[in-house]
Amino acid sequence: MEEIAYLPNDALVVGTIAEWHQQTWGYLTGRSTAERIAEFEEQFESRRIPLTLVAFVEGRPVGNASLLQSDMTTHPELTPWLASVFVLPHCRRRGIGARLCGRAVAEAERLGVTTLYLFTADRAPFYRRMGWVEMLREHYGGEPVTIMQLPLSR
Repeated sequence: MEEIAYLPNDALVVGTIAEWHQQTWGYLTGRSTAERIAEFEEQFESRRIPLTLVAFVEGRPVGNASLLQSDMTTHPELTPWLASVFVLPHCRRRGIGARLCGRAVAEAERLGVTTLYLFTADRAPFYRRMGWVEMLREHYGGEPVTIMQLPLSR
């Protein structure tokens, strides 16, 4: 049974997610796993931005998604962002990522957000299927990325 919950105050869960982030996106940010853990420790059970949602299957974390005020140093004018959407490879193609994104969008709407942003190196088709619209393409962290937006209803 899958559950999506706010990031719990659980060192094992936080360490696991921080390691996922480091392995997947560490080259983009230059932040260490310890720095990521410190950022997460400010988000326990947060119901405001920044917040992180975690997908659990049988009590184990299998994915996460975050809402952040800023996710690209090159675009401080864009805020807030859907960021760090991740699902373990063996759990992909089950709709978990889409449900995490849907829950994050619902949280953003609850908080009065009118437009949400994201960037992706390789998952633009996934986000397009959920209604995200491409804004522009550029290089970030030495990699071509697509910046997308999602207008939200209030």
